[in-house]
Amino acid sequence: MLNIEEYADGKQLFDGHYKLLRPLSTDGGTADVWLAVDVNTIDDPLFEDEKQRQEAEESGMLVAIKIYRPKNALDIEGEQRFRDEYKIVYECRHENLLQPTSFSVFQKTPYLVLPYCKFGSSELLIGQLTDEDEIWKFVLDVASGLERLHTNTPQIVHQDIKPANILIDNTHRYAITDFGISSKMGGAHSYYYDDENSGTLAYMAPERFQEGTQPMPESDIWAFGATLFEILTGQAPFGESGGQAQTSQKTPLPPMPGVPADIQRLVHACLNTDTQKRPTAKKIIEAAKARQFPLKSKTWLWALLAVLAVALVAAAVFLLSKPQTPEPAPAAPQPTAAQRFDVALARMNSRQADTLKLGLSQMDSLSRQNYIPAIYEMAFTYGWYSDSVSVRRKQLLGIQIDESCLPTSDKYSNKAVAMFTKIMELNDSAYPDINAKAIYRLACYYVMPNKIYKPNYDKGKRFLLKSREWAALAKDDELLETINKGLATFE
Repeated sequence: MLNIEEYADGKQLFDGHYKLLRPLSTDGGTADVWLAVDVNTIDDPLFEDEKQRQEAEESGMLVAIKIYRPKNALDIEGEQRFRDEYKIVYECRHENLLQPTSFSVFQKTPYLVLPYCKFGSSELLIGQLTDEDEIWKFVLDVASGLERLHTNTPQIVHQDIKPANILIDNTHRYAITDFGISSKMGGAHSYYYDDENSGTLAYMAPERFQEGTQPMPESDIWAFGATLFEILTGQAPFGESGGQAQTSQKTPLPPMPGVPADIQRLVHACLNTDTQKRPTAKKIIEAAKARQFPLKSKTWLWALLAVLAVALVAAAVFLLSKPQTPEPAPAAPQPTAAQRFDVALARMNSRQADTLKLGLSQMDSLSRQNYIPAIYEMAFTYGWYSDSVSVRRKQLLGIQIDESCLPTSDKYSNKAVAMFTKIMELNDSAYPDINAKAIYRLACYYVMPNKIYKPNYDKGKRFLLKSREWAALAKDDELLETINKGLATFE
């Protein structure tokens, strides 16, 4: 059986052509997910010297490898489970489903290769998503993925919809992943595994706690409602007990302050205890496109259009009978990215959590447009800083930090590192000061002891050298002195 520690340091290639870089997730019940570079996409995979190895790591194609973790009786069916997961999504292609690119077995251990989503999962959005446009986009994307599964022939039920299983791909689409316990209904095979890992309690619908209940699309809709509730409010609707608390304990759905009314009605409908009263994925898609729930009857719409048409004709006759008037003044110019940044930053510096979250949402919108200052401000919020402003923001957001001010949850460090990396990749000469600070912070994760990233002094040194170049351009003498002290430790 595979000993993953032999490959964790990247000195040996996993299955001959994957260099494991770091774990992305170790929370799954049956598998770990690793970030890796495919050395087949590198000119010289032999890494004759350390500089070549580092350059190859950055220039090669990054992938996520889901490696089966042996667990008691599941060892027997583990390989088949991975084969089934690969076949389920391979046969059911859609832009809102994350497609595994290959399946194989190495040292009797099955694994899947998937695209690497550098922006992580929608867990990072929990309690942060306040922009209404982005909320409806999330609803539309996830419902579209579910609709593709539920209308497949044979029908596919995911059975583990939750924030961690909705990834943000590199084009900022939301894509459903992790089909390890999905049920394929009506075909020659049932890919359903009845074990303690078949779902996550907090997102399991009431009917799934009833003995003998068969997998059904309505249960995915309930899980989607629970997921959306948590992302918008910061907490699962019924705690860790899920739908069991909703029925056996008669726990009411908590309020959703600040959430648009149509979104609230959608969440309530998805979490209905009566499976027949939950909307289908198709209905949710229609609601997302119309930005309303429930959709209003079209009869009144046609009547309204008829009235408006009559009114427009009357208005046209009236206007034509009047003398010509001067053209109206042009509309006021839209605020620039810099002006929007200033507004968002002021809100992020508030000592009120709700105001901070609003500013964070606005900053996130700017960062999606590759506005460098916004990307850095987001990374400054989530990243490893002892600065009082960064620490205060984390406290207001409920992000736990250790004695060195490093977030104890690796998802926040991963998000910050992804943002620092993005700034480095954009390589925008208009912001030498930000480039210098971002790359320096990136180096810190690899040269300063921490519980998230393993030391990689060669990579850290390269980042420090790159940071020094930008700091010199920015004429940041204080940062240059800090960087030079760090480089001196390598001599």
